[in-house]
Amino acid sequence: MKKLLLLAIISLTLFSCEGPMGPQGPAREGMYWRYYTYTVNSQDWELVTSPDGLNTYYMYVFDNNDITDDLYINGYVLGYLVQSPGTQDEVITPLPYVIHRGDTDNSGKEMLWTETYTYDYMPGSVAFYVQYSDFVQQQPGDMVFRLVINN
Repeated sequence: MKKLLLLAIISLTLFSCEGPMGPQGPAREGMYWRYYTYTVNSQDWELVTSPDGLNTYYMYVFDNNDITDDLYINGYVLGYLVQSPGTQDEVITPLPYVIHRGDTDNSGKEMLWTETYTYDYMPGSVAFYVQYSDFVQQQPGDMVFRLVINN
């Protein structure tokens, strides 16, 4: 065992990582972080559905000129849902966010569904989405989202 330990120490000493520094990477002009807070009022959610009335979801699109072609290709755009905004319980949750819900109707029958919150972006805009697993056309409430971009 002592011989193995000695052999390991000698190997590390002989093959240590020393040498000349590598070349400088490409220069980037002005790496920056920015964030945006977006509020979607309940009445502003747009219902999107297939021709047969299935596959419903709600969406809202915001213009954002800081999402440039360069940012789209070389940067990062991260979306978040702000829960309980403006309260001491406020939390910021990364998107996509999936939560399972349950309740009972007026007759006491159990109702189960899943809510999914997502986003996508392209140069010039960002869209936020809400979808219910039971495809009920229930208008989402007021929601606050945050977008963080890095280029």
